Amino acid sequence: MSSYSLPGWVLLVVFLFSFIGVVSVFLALRGEPDKPEHLSYVEDFIHGAKWHWQWLSNQIVNLWCYCPRCEATLVYDDSSCHNYLADTKKTDFICENCRHSIVASIPGGNKTYALGAVEREIDRRIRTGEYKRQSA
Repeated sequence: MSSYSLPGWVLLVVFLFSFIGVVSVFLALRGEPDKPEHLSYVEDFIHGAKWHWQWLSNQIVNLWCYCPRCEATLVYDDSSCHNYLADTKKTDFICENCRHSIVASIPGGNKTYALGAVEREIDRRIRTGEYKRQSA
């Protein structure tokens, strides 16, 4: 009983390859999980500007705004947030290509707050299904 026609390491290798094959067949039959529909939602007009972003897993990344007229990248001015005498704290998004005109203005705080406000608006539009009605 203790003698085999094949060495033990050969049987171990054969078993390992068979196990990998069975797991591969199982995963292939199971297929990839369906991606959520909202992952194709990557641009919208919010606060007067055209916003673009990407999805990484289920998180928004590379969120930024562009001029709706010329597609130039907008720059921000949140200097009112650093001025204690200013009545309104806001972030302006400015197109340098269109004579330095203010394209969007988001009240409430600095650039970080403004980007968070846009992310919250994107999330709201996804939850309510409003993004589907806009793209249709």
